[in-house]
Amino acid sequence: MIRNMKDKDIRAIVAWISALAAVGLIIGLIMVSPVIGTADSGDFGRVLGVTGLAVLNPNESYEQLYFHYAHGLFGYGGYTTGGYVSTHVILVALAGIIGRLWNGQVFDIRVLGVCYSILYVWAVYLLIRNAPRAKKFSNTLIVTAGLAISLLFVFGDIGYLAYFQSFFGEPYALIALLLMVASAMAIASSPLPTGKLLALFIIAAVAVATSKIQNAPLGFALALLAWRMLGLRADPRWRRQVWMGVAIIFVCSALMIVVAPDRLKNTNLYQSIFYGVLKGSKDVAGDMKELGIPEKYSVLAGTNYFQKDTAIPQKDPVLRREVLEKLSHKDIVLYYLRHPSRFMEKLDKAAANSMFIRPHYLGNYDQSAGKPPGALSYKFSGWSQWKEKNMPRDSGWYIGLFLAYYVVLGSVWRKASRRLRLAAETLAVVALAGIFSSVIPLIGDGEADLGKHLFMFNVCFDMMVISIFTGAIYGLVKLAERKIRI
Repeated sequence: MIRNMKDKDIRAIVAWISALAAVGLIIGLIMVSPVIGTADSGDFGRVLGVTGLAVLNPNESYEQLYFHYAHGLFGYGGYTTGGYVSTHVILVALAGIIGRLWNGQVFDIRVLGVCYSILYVWAVYLLIRNAPRAKKFSNTLIVTAGLAISLLFVFGDIGYLAYFQSFFGEPYALIALLLMVASAMAIASSPLPTGKLLALFIIAAVAVATSKIQNAPLGFALALLAWRMLGLRADPRWRRQVWMGVAIIFVCSALMIVVAPDRLKNTNLYQSIFYGVLKGSKDVAGDMKELGIPEKYSVLAGTNYFQKDTAIPQKDPVLRREVLEKLSHKDIVLYYLRHPSRFMEKLDKAAANSMFIRPHYLGNYDQSAGKPPGALSYKFSGWSQWKEKNMPRDSGWYIGLFLAYYVVLGSVWRKASRRLRLAAETLAVVALAGIFSSVIPLIGDGEADLGKHLFMFNVCFDMMVISIFTGAIYGLVKLAERKIRI
C-alpha cells in the first residue's frame, strides 16, 4: 500500500484532500444555519440594479438595511444601467440567473457564496497540486502538507469567507488573485504548459485588474508577467497565445482606467484632497495654496465626500469647477513626492489599519438569527485575530519586510531555471500588488475607509506569509537531503 502511494504524486492526493476540507470548512462556517454573510455599508446598491437583483424589503429601517445585519435573501428586479465599472458584476449577474432558476421568488445569497466557493476550492487545489517537489517522497509530503495547512488556516479564515456571501467586490478580487497565482504556478511547474492553463491565467489576471478601478494599474504588471511566459514553449501557437494574452490584459487594464465615470473620479479626488492631504495638516492654508485651491474651501479640510451638513456641499458646482475639475490625482502624487514626510504619515495611518481582514462595523448575521446588532462570527478566526492583536502598526516595519522579501526572491531568481524564475516573478508581482494596494488608496481616496480599502493588501501580505512559510519548509528539507548525501 505504502509502496503504491510512493509511485504516485503525493501532491495530487493532498490537493484533493485539501479541496474536500475546504468544502467542509465553507459549509460549516457560512452555509449552514445561522448563515454568515457581511452587512451592506451602502455599496450593494451599485451592484444590485445592474445585475437584476434588489433589496427584498426596502422599507426596513436604516439600521436594518445597513451595517447591523447581513441579509440572506434578496429580491429580483429589472436590469438597470449604472456607472459602476467592474467585471465583478458579471459573476454576480450569473449568480442571479442561477438563483432565478433555483428559486424564482427570492434570491438566496448562498447561491453567490457557492459560486465563489467553487472558484476558491479550484484555486486551493491548483496551488497545492503544484507545490514545490522534493526528491524524497516523505519530504514532498511535508512541504505539500505545510502549504495545504497554511492555505486553509489563512484563507479559510471567517474574515475572508464571510465576504463570499455579500455583494462587495473584495471576494471577487481575492478569488481572482488566488487563481492568477495558482495558474501561474501550474504553468511554471508544467514541463509543457497548456493553452487552458494560460487562458485561466489571462482570465484571472483580467479579473484582478478589472475588479476595482484602484486595481487597474496592476494589470500592466500582470501583462509583463504573461510576456515572461513566451519562452516556456518554442512552438508558434504558444507564442501567439501568449501575445494575445498580453494584449488582452493590457487593453482591459487601460480601458478600466479610461472608462472610470467622472462622478467616481470627482468623489475620489475630493477624498484625496480634503480627507487626505488636508486631513491632519499642520499648515492647511499653505497646502491649499500649493495645490492651487481657493482659501474659502479651508472649511472642508478633514471632511469626506459622504459627510452631511458640511459648510460647502460636496456636490456644489462651483467647488467642482474651481477644484475638482482643475486638479487631478497627478497633483496629489506630485504633492507627496515634494513632501515625503507627509506621505510617511499617511503610510503610518495605513499601517495602523492594514491587518483588519474584515471591517468590524459590518455585522455577519441575518436579523432572524437573533444576534445583537453588528454581531460578528469568530468561528475559525485564529489567523485574523492573531494579526489584529500581534502584527506591528508601523509602516517602517512593513517596508523592511517587503525589501527583505524582494532580496530573497532576487537571490532565488539569480540561481533558478527559467520555470522557477517565473514562480519567483509571480510572487514578486504579488508583493508589488500589495505595495500598490497600500499606496493607491491613500492617493486615490485619502484616509476614507482604510480598513476596507486595504483588503487587497491583506490578501497579498497573507500570500507572502504562506510563500515564506512554504519556502522555509522546502529549504529545510532540501538542506536535510543534502546532508544525507554528504
